[in-house]
Amino acid sequence: MKKHGKLLLKYLLLFVMTVFVMGCFSVSAATKTGFVTQKGKTYYINKDGSKQKGWLELKGKKYYFDKKTGVQVKGWVKDSSGQAIRYFTSGAGYMVTGFITDSNGNTRHFDETTGLMTRGWLTDTDEYKYYFYSGSGVMAKGWVENKKEQKRYFSQANGRMCTGWVKSSAGNYRYFKPSNGIMYTGLEKIDSDYYYFSKSTGVRYQKGFGTVGSKKYYFNPSDGKAKTGWLELDGKKYYFDTSGVMLANTIASIDGTTYRFDSDGAATKTSGNDYTVEGKYVKVFDAKNNKYYYMEEEFLEHPGIADGKVSDLDLLAAVCDAEAGDQGVVGMEAVALCVLNCTIDQYKEFPSQIRYVVYQGKPTQYAVVTDGALLKRLKGQFEDRTNAYAAAKAAMEVFSNYVNHGTKRTLPGFKTKDFNYKFFMTPAAFKAQNLNFSKLEYEQYKGHVFFVDWISG
Repeated sequence: MKKHGKLLLKYLLLFVMTVFVMGCFSVSAATKTGFVTQKGKTYYINKDGSKQKGWLELKGKKYYFDKKTGVQVKGWVKDSSGQAIRYFTSGAGYMVTGFITDSNGNTRHFDETTGLMTRGWLTDTDEYKYYFYSGSGVMAKGWVENKKEQKRYFSQANGRMCTGWVKSSAGNYRYFKPSNGIMYTGLEKIDSDYYYFSKSTGVRYQKGFGTVGSKKYYFNPSDGKAKTGWLELDGKKYYFDTSGVMLANTIASIDGTTYRFDSDGAATKTSGNDYTVEGKYVKVFDAKNNKYYYMEEEFLEHPGIADGKVSDLDLLAAVCDAEAGDQGVVGMEAVALCVLNCTIDQYKEFPSQIRYVVYQGKPTQYAVVTDGALLKRLKGQFEDRTNAYAAAKAAMEVFSNYVNHGTKRTLPGFKTKDFNYKFFMTPAAFKAQNLNFSKLEYEQYKGHVFFVDWISG
């Protein structure tokens, strides 16, 4: 009996130990933490045995688990409209960030913090710009044209938007606007120089003479810059203004010497005596307008006018000071623009030369020609020389941009969006005229009223 009791005790002890060991294994299995895969789905078990739900950041990587089931999200995540917004790797399932290129060679970008896929424009820390298509989010590479048919180019290697000068593998140059990457076409000013770019390809033209609209230019064969000033070529001399436009079919005074420019732009010196005296008037021929005009006798009497030794800038500055020396730079610039606007009168009522307009005698245009005020300035007696020259230079620049590039003639203090006035006089003199004021386009600036045409009352 005692033998059977000992045997029973051994079996009982063995049973207790077995139960204890099995219990230990059960507890160990239940408390496993970290990533766990069950039936093909991945979960993350926290230390308390619960399933992770929502976001989890681990060792610098971000993961996401379904808020209801705790199943780890892998692959694309879409928003409520069905558009892809994030991507989690198919293996480890971490959220991708930065630039990612797929097996098809398409590159996308995902925000470094949120993981949201970039669509539209992106500027990186080095100020390089990229574009990602709104649907697929794929990075743009190569040529891209917008709705206005404007073109940009993005590097095939890294997708960066090209800006500034770009040389192609064929050796052609194009220019892309630094602020928005739009490729330049047509006539454009870069820094202080003009260039011409093909309207279809954007390639810079650099083959010498070229015509843009009705204007002729010379584009340097080495760098494409439009020539300004004098050019000697094949034994002939040509002159190009500050906008690069070649003078042709005209007479001009340059550095105190008068030149006649033929239809091809070739220059020949003249004596400046292309006129005849008829009574108290001087008859001159305007080659550009192909028409004769009558000048006041002061045209011959005032030094440097008939012979061209006084430059257009000097003459215009003298007119500014004589007519509006007490009205500031803008008031003088407005006077200068009136003179310049007359040179392009569509009816050719006025000559095409600045000096001809100023000295025109039938009808008389400027009283300062005959009352001695202009002569005083031509002899160096200015009231405000600095501002007079500043106004004349500014007006010539505004006018040149209007004629050559269609830029509106704007002046501060004037309501008109394009300063097309050709006449000016004091308010009292203006009111005394027999004009139809209701039909006139005019406005007053300080001591002058400016208007476009004479419309009788």
